[in-house]
Amino acid sequence: MDKICIMPDSVYQGEGISKGLARGLMVYYGDCNLTGEGMGIGSIALRDHECTYFSRSWTDSTESGVLKRTFTLDTRMMWGIRGKPSNFLTRWIESGISAYMQLPWFQSILMLPVLPLRTLLNIHPFFDTIPPRGKVTFTYTVTGQKVEIHVESTMPVRPKDTLCLLNELSAAWFTAGWDGKRMAIPPPAWEKVGSDQLPVSLVDPVHGIRFFMGQPSVSPSVPHTIYRGREQSGDLCWAGFCLELGPLDGVQESLEARYCIGFAHEACP
Repeated sequence: MDKICIMPDSVYQGEGISKGLARGLMVYYGDCNLTGEGMGIGSIALRDHECTYFSRSWTDSTESGVLKRTFTLDTRMMWGIRGKPSNFLTRWIESGISAYMQLPWFQSILMLPVLPLRTLLNIHPFFDTIPPRGKVTFTYTVTGQKVEIHVESTMPVRPKDTLCLLNELSAAWFTAGWDGKRMAIPPPAWEKVGSDQLPVSLVDPVHGIRFFMGQPSVSPSVPHTIYRGREQSGDLCWAGFCLELGPLDGVQESLEARYCIGFAHEACP
């Protein structure tokens, strides 16, 4: 049987909407790349009231065999229409995404007109290089099929900033949910997960793999929410988990988070 391999990969550029963005650890099953368009295990985004920011540059260091990856938030995602970026459109879409994430039961219905409208109006994202907003360091401790992740941020934050700790693989492989004992219907694009529901999972039925996230800890205590989601349409093809920290209003010190991502082999009829 092929084995799950969790490893850094500085060569892979990704695909779809996230091509070129800095990823966390990649996941392979034998020669099969299970990450695809996803952001990998342990990557970063920052949202404020106007835009979402990502990283396209990073530095790696290793201490006692443990990888540390420091992401520089140097890229702003803008939305544009017919090839021209638009601040108004970007703010409108960002506000819409915030509302969209709170309505999991409505998401599939809402996307029915949105996707054809994007195509009709030629609405696409643009990624602009900006002066760095700050840096965030992830430490990955891989033990077998489990990754312990420690996140440290000392970057200055602004009112309404939210840090998003991303753990995403390909929706082409992770097509189902998990009800605790067996496969279940896939989740919507974004759904909140309560502490009593953890660990929460997604399933790749082709390879018989379950992908799950455990209980996080955050210091100092700030609002934090776990989302599970899956999107597969057009240039989106991801499935995974996001630990959202914030809004970070008033945070004046370093921020730390710890959580675990794991994999298990399951019989998936």
